[in-house]
Amino acid sequence: MNHFDKLRPFIALQFCDCKELRELLLVHSLTDNPVHCFHCKGAIDPQRLGLSSKQVDLVSSWHGQFRALYSLWLDSGEYEAWAKAQLLEPNGQVNRSGLAVAASLTTLLPTYYWWFHDESDPVPHSCPVCSIRLSPARLHGHGQCNNCQVVV
Repeated sequence: MNHFDKLRPFIALQFCDCKELRELLLVHSLTDNPVHCFHCKGAIDPQRLGLSSKQVDLVSSWHGQFRALYSLWLDSGEYEAWAKAQLLEPNGQVNRSGLAVAASLTTLLPTYYWWFHDESDPVPHSCPVCSIRLSPARLHGHGQCNNCQVVV
């Protein structure tokens, strides 16, 4: 097992086959790899990006945190409300870590962090980080903040 295997799925995924990568999307999508192409939303093999061991560890650590909270929320049990609050908290560990991971990946390619949004909640109009009005979504979500590199 090499260090890239932490982010390689054990199930078949739709991988990005874009000829040129321009932007990345850090998003939990119920798979082992949260690094996706912003354009096609296909997963990107970490080796293709040339991620360092440190970047792989950062992505893997954040993804473990996010996946645990998302699973608790998705389970709709007694932890649902608590997990949702953690996933939405701008100053919470999971989002601080996610933004730090996105910043680390931005050293390779501009990277947007997909902010959790419960579809049963009202559509957000402002950035959860800086509170400015979201720009229209180019491809994904309801909107995006280009200053914070967040997609909601």
